[in-house]
Amino acid sequence: MLITANTKVIGLFGYPLKHTLSPLMHNAVLEKMGLDYVYIPFEVNPGNVKDAVKSIKSLNFLGVNVTVPFKEEVIAYLDELSDEALACQAVNLIKNDNGRLIGDNTDGKGFLESLKEEGIPLKGKAVIIGAGGAARAISYTMAKAGFAPICFFDLNGSKAEALAEFIENKTGIRTAAGTMSEDVFLRESGDADIIINCSPVGMYPDIEALPVKKLDGINPDAVICDIVYNPLETLFLRKAKEKGHKVVNGIGMFVYQGALTLQILTGFNPPVELMKEVVYRHVRGRKG
Repeated sequence: MLITANTKVIGLFGYPLKHTLSPLMHNAVLEKMGLDYVYIPFEVNPGNVKDAVKSIKSLNFLGVNVTVPFKEEVIAYLDELSDEALACQAVNLIKNDNGRLIGDNTDGKGFLESLKEEGIPLKGKAVIIGAGGAARAISYTMAKAGFAPICFFDLNGSKAEALAEFIENKTGIRTAAGTMSEDVFLRESGDADIIINCSPVGMYPDIEALPVKKLDGINPDAVICDIVYNPLETLFLRKAKEKGHKVVNGIGMFVYQGALTLQILTGFNPPVELMKEVVYRHVRGRKG
């Protein structure tokens, strides 16, 4: 990849970023498409978020992705929000539109595309573990698509309750929430159609961690999803598969939200299959 003064820069803001595969995936695709762009990760120290966002304009970046823990904090420094970002109050993409910074969110749409690819009906009761920015975007998009009710559980019970109230007020669907524990999880999962881990629990390198220890008593037909994409099969998904559940890993969401990023910033439709191939190859290589 030849980088010159004409090369357009797409960035990634987050902290930490040692685990991310976004630069690997995006740069492979940009090079394959013959586009003069480069995707660079920038580890932003907490406390420097305002300056980092201002740098998008001063350094003339095309735009940046935003990941944890800054998806909500960056909003204060943007000029405009897309309908999706405004509704869920979380941003994972900032576009530099001739000096105007526009916040968007492709997480929810990326997740739904991954479900469609697996032939999973976009309806039914959902149980979501975690109440952060990803859970907010995913649950909002799911509610708009037809999932109901949606139940939220987080180790911080008040955070789960606040998200449930937010989704109910925004979409009108019925929600429930509580502090994450084995008992409350099992109580709501007995009739769940889909269960999603929206927390980072089980992500590389802490691959032996579980968001919930037991899956006994949940609906045997429930689809089990994990937005973690590294490892490909988290311990949570492995245990679900052993019990006969259909499982969906985080690769689909990761790839589709990335594809939407490139569409929005460059105007080109990237080859999704190549994006998947790059990520699968790397994660399988790391495992082995």
